[in-house]
Amino acid sequence: MKILIVDDSPLMRMMLKDFFADEGFEVYGAGTIEEAWRLSATVRPDVIIKDLFMPDCDVVDSIRRFIKDNHRVKIIICSTESSREDILEALKAGACDFILKPLDKKQVIEVINKAVHP
Repeated sequence: MKILIVDDSPLMRMMLKDFFADEGFEVYGAGTIEEAWRLSATVRPDVIIKDLFMPDCDVVDSIRRFIKDNHRVKIIICSTESSREDILEALKAGACDFILKPLDKKQVIEVINKAVHP
């Protein structure tokens, strides 16, 4: 399974990569939305884990673009519980699920598996 992590925090990308490396997933990381769109077009990930708030993009527009470019991709939003309203907007835009920070490895893996094998 190919996973693209889209987060402007290098620490968050590294932590998620470590979670997935143990599971044998093919993992890619992008620190900007432009880098994410380029990687998504070439890698064709099965799952995108995207930070809800990134300085260089609108969450709803970015979700719609990822889905338009790859209709089978599953998008999972990563955010804090204080962003409930924004998470709901992301789900309405096409995200299939969300994970809350601070991240728990077991929960993250369960959400990924649920997204890919509903």
